[in-house]
Amino acid sequence: MPDHTLRTGEDVDAILKIALNHEVTSGDELRHRLQQSASELGISPEALAKAEEIYLTEKKVDQFMAAKKAGLQAHMVSFVSTNVLLHVIWYLTSRDFYWPGIVLASWGVFLASHWFFVKQRPNINDKHFQRWLALGEPTSYVSQENADKPSVTVGVHIAAKDGKRVD
Repeated sequence: MPDHTLRTGEDVDAILKIALNHEVTSGDELRHRLQQSASELGISPEALAKAEEIYLTEKKVDQFMAAKKAGLQAHMVSFVSTNVLLHVIWYLTSRDFYWPGIVLASWGVFLASHWFFVKQRPNINDKHFQRWLALGEPTSYVSQENADKPSVTVGVHIAAKDGKRVD
């Protein structure tokens, strides 16, 4: 292969990544190769461990960002479908007062704030990122500011035939 095809370190990294992926190896063997390569390059085990930690954290942050985007997409779908339905109802009934505009504008403000939240990349100490990790890294994440505060659940209690309460 001619040398002129390799222009950057990214080219070398990409070729090495493809070569590693084509070899069937265990995780232990990959770790040994990583440590051996780091040793050959003069990288201390401490620096290697720190680099691995940073890499894995950045990978988690990328997954968190994808989960936030999935939450925003779900929000947008409900926003559009609900507002289309409200506009159809408004169009088919009296069109005297444009009441769907109230829902459209007020919900639009919340959708815009959700979009702004999704665009912010967190750091490792971000409370939303930490909560997402604690939740087990779900595939979609919607911020719940008051999720840690106690809440009240309102429900209906139905009495059974014997007079005892059924929850």
